[in-house]
Amino acid sequence: MKRVLVFLVLAGLVVGMFGGNTAQAAAASSRDTVLVKFRAGVSQAEKGTLHKQHGGVVRGIISGIDVEAVTVPAGRAESAAASYAKDSRVRYAEVDHEAIAVGGVNDYYFVNSYQWALTTIQAPQAWDLTTGCSTISIAVLDTGVDTSHPDLSGKVVGNINYSSSGTVSDVYGHGTHVAGIAAAATNNGQGVAGLGYDSTILNVKVMGDDGVGTYSAVAYGIVWAADHGARVINMSLGGTSSSSTLQDAVNYAWGKGVVLVAAAGNNGNSVPFYPAYFQNVIAVASTGPTDTLSPYSNYGDWVDVAAPGGSIWSTKPNNSYGSLSGTSMASPHVAGLGALVFTRVSDTNGNGFLNDEVRACIQNNADNIGVTGIGSGRINAYKAVQATSPAPPTTGSIAGTVTDAVTGATIAGAAVTDGTRSATSDANGGYSIANVPAGTYAVTATASGHNSASQSVQVTAGQTSTANFALSPPPGAIAGTVRDAATGATIAGAAVTDGTRSATTNASGGYSIANVSAGTYTVTATASGYNSASQSVQVTAGQTSTANFALSPPPPPGAIAGTVRDAVTGATIAGATVKVGVASTTTDASGQYVLSDLTEGSYTETVSASGYADVSQSVSVAIGQTTVVNVNLPPNTMWVDSISFKQSGGNLRIDVKVVNAKAAMSGVKVTVYVSGPVGKTWTLSGSTSTNGIATFMVQKASRGTYLVTVTRVYAGVNYWDMTKGVNSASYTVK
Repeated sequence: MKRVLVFLVLAGLVVGMFGGNTAQAAAASSRDTVLVKFRAGVSQAEKGTLHKQHGGVVRGIISGIDVEAVTVPAGRAESAAASYAKDSRVRYAEVDHEAIAVGGVNDYYFVNSYQWALTTIQAPQAWDLTTGCSTISIAVLDTGVDTSHPDLSGKVVGNINYSSSGTVSDVYGHGTHVAGIAAAATNNGQGVAGLGYDSTILNVKVMGDDGVGTYSAVAYGIVWAADHGARVINMSLGGTSSSSTLQDAVNYAWGKGVVLVAAAGNNGNSVPFYPAYFQNVIAVASTGPTDTLSPYSNYGDWVDVAAPGGSIWSTKPNNSYGSLSGTSMASPHVAGLGALVFTRVSDTNGNGFLNDEVRACIQNNADNIGVTGIGSGRINAYKAVQATSPAPPTTGSIAGTVTDAVTGATIAGAAVTDGTRSATSDANGGYSIANVPAGTYAVTATASGHNSASQSVQVTAGQTSTANFALSPPPGAIAGTVRDAATGATIAGAAVTDGTRSATTNASGGYSIANVSAGTYTVTATASGYNSASQSVQVTAGQTSTANFALSPPPPPGAIAGTVRDAVTGATIAGATVKVGVASTTTDASGQYVLSDLTEGSYTETVSASGYADVSQSVSVAIGQTTVVNVNLPPNTMWVDSISFKQSGGNLRIDVKVVNAKAAMSGVKVTVYVSGPVGKTWTLSGSTSTNGIATFMVQKASRGTYLVTVTRVYAGVNYWDMTKGVNSASYTVK
């Protein structure tokens, strides 16, 4: 039994978890905003109360459409948006998602220039023309794939194990790295970009947890992949012995229209390597960042193309990322490109398959980099996809959203079908049904707790037809009693409303509001001689929700009211605590407060807020009057205590410590301007950790003097006192 050896050269730095002031962490803070649109007639006070319930602060209003941009606590944007949307007073609420330039991707290692290979082969330009298709699957014949990895979990659509291992997952680490190069989730704000972009992955484990397998396992894997819809098969593996079994498997897959790609080997010679050597396989050599042949790479007249294979960053098991080198890394670049080209070619020779056209496009449009023994040259993704012409579409698609007809909130998990194909709406209520032949369809949407709805949709080949659904929930009801809070006696004639519908209590204090759509309502009860009372009521379709009220007589007619502002900026302060004796309240979103039910007399009023010094003063209250007391709170000050430097591994680390009068401050946003040698400058931003230090890094710092100037220190209401501490410092790298 022959053994298949994996080409795996460990080269580069393995990076695990990310923290501190990385660009990735900074970008996350921009996702802590929810866009909220209220229904007509909702008062400012109601809006302020709802924002307070969700910890939201209004940062701006988009005039013309009356949408409020609301900042919520970090990491709670998704849940806050969903909670806002459930309130009957809200028309809609959604996360303030990021937008990027067309053709660009926001994956961390691509944005930060780790993935030099994708730039070299002009992948971004190729993505402007096509990002592939989820129906194009790349079979990764390897040591398995970590299907729980965040950059791969949604990409793997099939698994099979022909190895000696007891698990289909990747223990050795090679297959996960290869899969990420070929088709990692791209433009998802994390990790790496995969050249295959929208392609999916078939995890075909043919090598064990020691990185070794058999030719028979590889043959099994090739046949299985070809029979289960693979359009591209990547084999970053091989051996120096030929095999008729292996060649038959290769020919079988090629005959079913599959493009097969294999590593040329890492022996640094021209000795044939299998299965790469077979005619129906694209043999791939490895090149480095300078477009030269990698010293370990095989070469020869049997090699078809080269691709980047030196110091390639990609996915690794256990949710990590790292760099590896080898023709094993070069091969999946070609596999990913093959998946892109599949979406652009047409059957030019009429043989019923596209694999011959795909292979020709890859090889005929490679760049001649002046290296012999690498066939057509180093691949160029842009040229390959640009040189092709897409086959005329024969199908279209149906897409749209499913919402609640009453609240306008999006409905996740709704089932939408055209009678043959179906889809499920996502967290934003969106759905898409692909590969729908041209024609007219009765499309139906159904969701739990709602009535189903149908509409006729005309589908045109090559186009997406829109079909939005607004599903009506069956009505529910709200019922209960209204009583005197002091005596417990029922109150007849009290008015109860959910904001739209209303009822009057009977002689027994009972009421019932019928035909209430499912949702959350603020229900209010009022009666002559009593204070009104409100409560939030959740109505479920087809059920009666109970809301009992105990109304209190009016309080004594004395009160203190006013506005709390920032003494420096004049801005109103929401959430400030105002205490008068045992009574207390907090200011609303407009910085206003009211303390009612106060008897006549003199009081000491104390106002406090996070980040401000307390203010106390004497206030007199008279019967039947409201005493107006406006308070200006002086903000606490903070300053830069120190700027320190440290050289480490060729990098220059800069630590900026921020303190106030009490201790080091965490969560402070700091921006520094770094002026380095040879006219180089950097503007870096980050936040302080629990020790009050914000850390910045100048990568590969050259020799010379670096001047660091702090340009911004921001922590909400805390005031940056630039007259204290230090605001700049210099350091010389020798």
